[in-house]
Amino acid sequence: MEITEQDNKFIDKFRGKIDTQKEDVEREVRRSLYYAEATEEEIEVAVDRIFEKIQIVNSEYLQWFEVLLAFVFGIIGYMAPIWILMFQVKMRQIEMEDEVMQFHTIILMLMRIERVNVEIILEWLERYANIFKAPITKCLNNYEAGAWEALEEMKNEVSYPMLIRIIESMQAAVEKIPIADAFDELDSERDYYQEKRKESNERLVKRKGMIGKAIGFAPMVTMFIGYLIIPLVFIGLTSMSDTFAAMTAQSL
Repeated sequence: MEITEQDNKFIDKFRGKIDTQKEDVEREVRRSLYYAEATEEEIEVAVDRIFEKIQIVNSEYLQWFEVLLAFVFGIIGYMAPIWILMFQVKMRQIEMEDEVMQFHTIILMLMRIERVNVEIILEWLERYANIFKAPITKCLNNYEAGAWEALEEMKNEVSYPMLIRIIESMQAAVEKIPIADAFDELDSERDYYQEKRKESNERLVKRKGMIGKAIGFAPMVTMFIGYLIIPLVFIGLTSMSDTFAAMTAQSL
């Protein structure tokens, strides 16, 4: 560590000086107090060691793959928040679809019960709501001031089409249409979205399976390319270069 610390002092003096010669390093070493009592052999070894380190430091430059990696990581860092938001949007859409399907189930159970009205349905939906809890709660708070107006305000706040259709059915039920008649298409819609969700899940499972297979085969492919193909190509190119060099030497 002591020798390395002394070497670093000389390296700092000649850092960035491309035209540094071994004689310049030797001159500085002989002037140093650390090597004041050193023998000629020790000075020569120190000069060779320090000069080699200086050459390594001064020959360092920014290589093309470092610039490429910087661009790649820069793009990844720039796009990462957008990708995260896209992923969150996709997950939120799945959660909204699950929640509305849960609303369908609750309504299907309540719509056959006598004396059930829209307010009772909203209260039950609020109990099991997560994503749409805030607009449903606001609608219940404003329900006494005007049922149709409160439902219309909630419809303007949400943007999910499946929930908007439920709200429109509630508005129809408020206009003295029986609950069962207002939600008469709910069974068919629920079956349709269940089939749609089933198909989406099958595609997702298939895609995950393909990704899993690719990840599983990646180590084998990497080992095959790294330990077999690349060495063979390197040996072939080296042999070809030696052959061309020998043929050129013979022709001369």
